[in-house]
Order: sequence, then C-alpha cells, then structure tokens
Amino acid sequence: MTPTAITTSAELSDFLRQNERVHVLGNGSKTALHRTANGAALADLSTLCGVLEYEPSEYTITIGAGTPVSHVSAALAEKGQYLPFDPLLADRATIGGTVAANLSGSRRFRYGGIRDFILGARVVDGLGRAFRVGGKVVKNAAGFDLSKFLVGSLGRYAIMTELTFKVFPDAPRFRSLRLDYPTLPDLLAAISFIKQSVFELDALDFTPAAGGWSLMARLAGSSATLPPRVERFTQTMQRESAPTDISEQEDTATLWDPLHRLTGDAIVKVVLPPRQIPEFDTKVADLRRRYSIGGNLAWLATDDVTGLDTSLRRLGLRGLCLLGAVESALIGAPLENELAARVKSVLDPQGKLV
Repeated sequence: MTPTAITTSAELSDFLRQNERVHVLGNGSKTALHRTANGAALADLSTLCGVLEYEPSEYTITIGAGTPVSHVSAALAEKGQYLPFDPLLADRATIGGTVAANLSGSRRFRYGGIRDFILGARVVDGLGRAFRVGGKVVKNAAGFDLSKFLVGSLGRYAIMTELTFKVFPDAPRFRSLRLDYPTLPDLLAAISFIKQSVFELDALDFTPAAGGWSLMARLAGSSATLPPRVERFTQTMQRESAPTDISEQEDTATLWDPLHRLTGDAIVKVVLPPRQIPEFDTKVADLRRRYSIGGNLAWLATDDVTGLDTSLRRLGLRGLCLLGAVESALIGAPLENELAARVKSVLDPQGKLV
C-alpha cells in the first residue's frame, strides 16, 4: 500500500477516522517493525519535521516527530549540547521512531534512557483526538505521565507528532579503553567494581573476543581533567580487576555503535537483568552479539529468529527485532501488562493502531 504523507495533526486525525487500521512510517529505518502492518493504511510522518522550539539556556528542545535524529543532533551540537540517551541509527532514524522503539545507545550508561529525558509530546490517538501530554519544561505537575508511557510503545496507543526533551551540555573530549579478560565472570566482576567505584564512565560495553572477553570503557571530560582521570582509571583497574591487557582505542562513532558489524537475517534487542547475563550468554553463544549499558542490553544478529524466540521464552525474556524480515517484531516471553491494556482501551478502543 502506498503511504500517505501527513503534514499536520489535523490531517492525521482525518486519516485515522477514515481508515480501519493504521500503521505509521518515518524513514523506515527499522525494517522489522513494519512487517506486521498487514495491509493497514500507511501514514508517512516524515514531513512532520524540524526544530519547533529550542531554548539552549533552558536545556529543552521541541521537534517534529518525523525529524531525522541527525538533524536534531546537529542543531544541539551548534550549542554544545546533546541528547544524553544517545539515539541509535542516527544517520537515518527519526526522533519519533526512536522514541516508539525505545532505542538508546551506549552513552545512556551515565545518565539514563529516553524515559529520563522526554518531557512531553503532542499525539493523536486511535479515535483521531489530538492533544498534548506532559509539558515543555523540566518541572511539571505530578501524575500519570503518558509521554513516558509512549516510550517503547511502537505506536500502539497514540501517534506522536511532536516531542519535547531536556538536553545536556556535551563533553568536549573522549578517551576509549579496551580491557581484556579471560572469562565472562572475570569481566562481570570488573563491571561490578566499576559500578561501585568513583569513576563516572560515559559508556561501558562488552563483547566476546578471541580467547576471552573485551570490556569497552569510555571516559569524557575536558582536555585538562581527562588525561589524569584515564590514568587513575587504568591503574585502578589493573590493580583491582587484573585484566590480561589494557589498550587505548581510537574513539570513533563506529566503536560505540552497538549495531556495527552485526549482520544477519535479523537484528534483535534484548533487555537483561544483570543476574541473567551468564545464563543468557550460554543460550546465545553461537550468535554474533554485543552487550551495552554495562550488560543491561544485548544486541544480537541471528539467522534463526524462531530458535532465538524459543530461547528467550525459556528464559522469560523478551526481544525486539529491529532489522530484518520477520513475522513479528516482538519475540520471546509474552508481555502481560494490565496497565497497557487499560491505556489501549482508552486511547485506541477500536484497535486501529498497529
């Protein structure tokens, strides 16, 4: 079905009222999320684009949901600011799709994910009603914050047309280190030590490597303070965790892109409690994988989505397929959420949003 370009909230409201089932498109960067449209009318929101309000002194920005993440990052960088949740697929994803899929990158290790930085949104629900949730300032009234509920919703409750975030000043300098360990338990012990230490890392990822495991640590700061911090961190880790090797890595965008070098029929995100990492890794040991945010997220490349689905179900875990040709973007253990069902019944009682 040919997508219909939507240029205003009013057009989107009319579109929802005129169609029985509606699926939203931005730039189509997350291919697995669009496989389940199944003949639904396609709403193209890529024209709902641009920075609508930006107050650098207040550290807030309001943008159209169809705005490419790269445009948002460029506008913030001009003022020395950034989105601390570190959006993924930044070269082609839209900010609305990033929120809907809850796609944070490795740098969220320090400050948190999308839910920690979204302030408000304009949305249109399944009945075609347009309204605002949350606000445009950091301090808002207490109560149920629907804007945070939309994070990771995959557009099932309401369609976002405009989003407001709080932003932070970015660090001027970065240094990246690789620490090698012979076993996964050795590496996890090092991570446990880091989390309880005085060191505030910008990112902390790890991957299997030849003969063991590699822990990737990123530190950020000024040109004056960063070198001595790196030196203290290196000496402390050598003393406390005994890595087989510590080496400095060239700090590049690809180094901190968890999806880089992951190739397969499907790319899958799995949220993990730290205690399940050893058991989980045993189940996926034959897959290409990377762990982000100190191990709280696993990124997997698989040619056997069915097999991964079975493994996740046995572990009581859920996965989100981002890229690839899959029957369902959601795999693993079913999500039974009474609150989500109640919100769906209020905002989309006819089940139009798919």
